[in-house]
Amino acid sequence: MVRQRNSRVTAPAERALLWVEDHLRWFLTLPALVLLVAFFAYPIGRALYLSVYSFGTTGRSFVGVENYIAILTKGAFWDSLWITAKFMILAVTLEVSLGIAIAFVLNSRVRFRGLVQTIGIVPLVISPTVVALLWQLLYQNGGVLDFLVGPLTGGPVPWLSSPDVALWALVIPDVWQMTPLVTLIVLAGLQSVPDHVREAAVMDGAGRLRRLVDVTLPYVRELIVLVVILRVVGTMRVFAKVFVLTRGGPAGSTNVVSMKLYREAFRYGNYGRASTMALLLLVFALLITYAFAKISEVEF
Repeated sequence: MVRQRNSRVTAPAERALLWVEDHLRWFLTLPALVLLVAFFAYPIGRALYLSVYSFGTTGRSFVGVENYIAILTKGAFWDSLWITAKFMILAVTLEVSLGIAIAFVLNSRVRFRGLVQTIGIVPLVISPTVVALLWQLLYQNGGVLDFLVGPLTGGPVPWLSSPDVALWALVIPDVWQMTPLVTLIVLAGLQSVPDHVREAAVMDGAGRLRRLVDVTLPYVRELIVLVVILRVVGTMRVFAKVFVLTRGGPAGSTNVVSMKLYREAFRYGNYGRASTMALLLLVFALLITYAFAKISEVEF
């Protein structure tokens, strides 16, 4: 009688434990899913909701897809998107090229490599706003940069007041801050290449270029693609540096999409148009990321 009662008590408990064990992975991922919904799904849903409304002095009114049509059929948005694309191309090209080159140098067991890596992390931990303020001081007329480039340019450079130079004045701080990220990621991939694979390639008589193409690059290829995607997304949503340094000027030469979005929302109060721009920028970023991943034939 006692055994039957114990078996009746134990059986439901065992079933409960088995159920928890079968669904444990969902319980462990639940906090991450909650954060994903809170910081990704909800903002996108809210932006979709706001994008079908027009906001004015009398309140808001439902307009459907009129915001999308108005933005896509006007040249101002495409001009901002083109400026964003130019910034992205310049910044990503320089950051990835310099980052890979520095990673190869550090991987060759140079002296003080640990110190260089430690110093290189410093720009990454500084907020973009502080970076922009720092470079604003450097860009001052007659400042440090003018002193350094003066012998080459023959005088002060209008870093923030010339439409031809202002975009470069935004690219340089971004390259200074984000190149260490590329370096650290690629360096981690280079250090993961097994020594016996390199030694086998040397014994087979492979030269440096051959070892680079056939041995090293296959190990870091996915990391390079990953870091390019990260920087493409990061440069497409650049805002703080533009806001501090140029405010979209001079003459609209640095008026990136995020800056135009900011004005539409907080200066003109049209949150519907701003939400539409944000969603369109997200779509373009996803399309570029998908296309690059397909072209590179890398699966994550």
